[in-house]
Amino acid sequence: MYQHILVAVGPSFSEAALSTAIERARDCNARLTLLHVIVSSPWWSGWQADSLCDTPAIVNRFALTIRRNCEKMLQCAGMRAEWRTRTLPGSGRSIGRVIAKEAERLDADLVVLGASKSVFFNVGLTHVRNVVCRNTDREVLIASERGVVNAHVIEMRDAPSHSYHA
Repeated sequence: MYQHILVAVGPSFSEAALSTAIERARDCNARLTLLHVIVSSPWWSGWQADSLCDTPAIVNRFALTIRRNCEKMLQCAGMRAEWRTRTLPGSGRSIGRVIAKEAERLDADLVVLGASKSVFFNVGLTHVRNVVCRNTDREVLIASERGVVNAHVIEMRDAPSHSYHA
């Protein structure tokens, strides 16, 4: 089974992703790592990101809130996990590529992502998970509901990895 599970958390924090990763880690006695990719110039700051002196403080407070929520879930589940943060480089690299690269670097057997919610006519709805799947040979599990035990396997055409929807 799995020895190391990487779960990506972030602003669109998915309790489903973390709770599914906790269940899988517990079932497999696997090591669990949480990854938060921090965007230092978020979309909501617009063109003023560099000139707004509060933007870094707001981004840091938001990252701390995400971490606290994750730690509460881990504590309730009685699980321990390693916490990793990466800042999205300004060189045009996407969040999905950073997640995929970190999965490779940490030698994770499974990457768990949360399912996106319907937003803005589904523009960019599955972008992060598609980028992760295209850029890693690790298995990727898309968690769509909190506390799901079973997962349905969906084979990806011409790809060495599998995408699972929990």
